[in-house]
Amino acid sequence: MKKNALRGFAVSGLLVMGLTACGGAGTSTDAASAPASETPAPAPAQAKQYTTQELTDLVKQIKAADGTALMVSSVDDLAGQQDPLKELLGSMNIEPAECKDLAMAGASQPIEGATGASGAKIDAASGVISSVTLASGVSKDVLENNVKSNEDQITTCANMTMSMAGTTMTMKTEKFDGIGSVPGTLGIKTTMTLPDGQTQSTLMAAAIKDGVLISATASGKNAENGGAAAAGALMDQAAALIK
Repeated sequence: MKKNALRGFAVSGLLVMGLTACGGAGTSTDAASAPASETPAPAPAQAKQYTTQELTDLVKQIKAADGTALMVSSVDDLAGQQDPLKELLGSMNIEPAECKDLAMAGASQPIEGATGASGAKIDAASGVISSVTLASGVSKDVLENNVKSNEDQITTCANMTMSMAGTTMTMKTEKFDGIGSVPGTLGIKTTMTLPDGQTQSTLMAAAIKDGVLISATASGKNAENGGAAAAGALMDQAAALIK
């Protein structure tokens, strides 16, 4: 369950006007001043674009809630990686149809050309799977559009149905606050109801820091109990590593 940007400067100047006065016979006084030169403000430095190896090295430093290391994987193109779960969901009939991308969301939506690395942890006691993904290698605009595409779907995909081979499941989507402390974090909660009435929740969060998209998820039957804390801890650790 993985997966699922810099601009402008301002210029200011001063205009100094010259005044000329004429006196009596045989005398005159002229005064003028040259306009001050305009100095443009320096453009903001572009955020670093991390390589796959650099992102992998960062994820290796992130620990699960129990202090153990995550299972780490890396990829040079997030949009090109294979995900069996997404392949399964891709074969389902999902309504509204435009919500298929959200239903298949893991740590973040795929970003073509992005470098990435992720880490995951399965809590054997609770059955909750938590993960974190770092994405870079593309412009901040691309990363921001990626986050916005998820946010735009919260209302459209508030209620979904997924069916395959005569089995139908429902999914509810809503905005969710309180995952980590990274400024500007977007949180999403999806709750899937299985045919037998059991439910499974997935908490997803995304934020951009210094040109890196940080995404975290927590999923499982008991994700509502400790999922926000688990995903939030991963988010905060990742943000602290990005300088």
